[in-house]
Amino acid sequence: MRPQEDQTNPDVPVFPFWVEDRGLSFFLAFLIIATIFVPMVTLSRFGRIGIGLMFALMLFSGAVATIRKAILMYLVIALTVFEFAADLVVEFKPSFGHWGWDTALKISGLAILIVMTLRQTFRPGPVSVHRVMGGVAAYLLIGLTWAFGYKLLMEERPDAIHFQAFIGGLPTSEPSRLVQFSFSTLTSVSYGDAYPVHRIARSLATAEALIGQLYPAILIATLVGMALQSRSVEGVGLRPELLSAAPTEEAKGREERAS
Repeated sequence: MRPQEDQTNPDVPVFPFWVEDRGLSFFLAFLIIATIFVPMVTLSRFGRIGIGLMFALMLFSGAVATIRKAILMYLVIALTVFEFAADLVVEFKPSFGHWGWDTALKISGLAILIVMTLRQTFRPGPVSVHRVMGGVAAYLLIGLTWAFGYKLLMEERPDAIHFQAFIGGLPTSEPSRLVQFSFSTLTSVSYGDAYPVHRIARSLATAEALIGQLYPAILIATLVGMALQSRSVEGVGLRPELLSAAPTEEAKGREERAS
């Protein structure tokens, strides 16, 4: 009687969410909930912890699934652990939040998420609607990253951004106000209820506005170029993953003919 063979496939990814294109659409759905619907309600302490845990899980799974260098992967995992631990500490001990270290860790984590999302969006392969959703997800992550950047600045300079105070009963330091200001700047939509005052805030707002104008054009141009390239490769019978090797083979042929 033959021993039962191991059915484990080493090629199966640990977190297929970050490998399959449809995972980008699910990630976008989560970001839409976090940026549009969550600010509509007042979250309890456990609700805020739950949102932070979801972002930490996204960052952890993305590091394991997409980062090939072990040292870099462990650094990102350590950052994720410290970030979530900082959220918990500040949640139960708000006095520690004045140092801004939890916000700085959050900014670092969101920036890494942007890089991971763009890498998955622009990786070799056919362009699908999920890739477009990944580009939109990165756009929302940029707005969230800038919102926490404004939050970090206002923890040091509370008057860096002028808000109409206590509109709707919300203080000017409420994160949802900063998220709204960030996306208003990113999309160049201003309602006149907030504007940057401090020079650093003005510089951040200028940079965000430039990204908001350039990013959609660059995203569309890149995806269209990838789609045309994929169709041309399929037309000549080459696999997309061999496209990058084609110039190298052509160069070798030229060298051989020259010699």
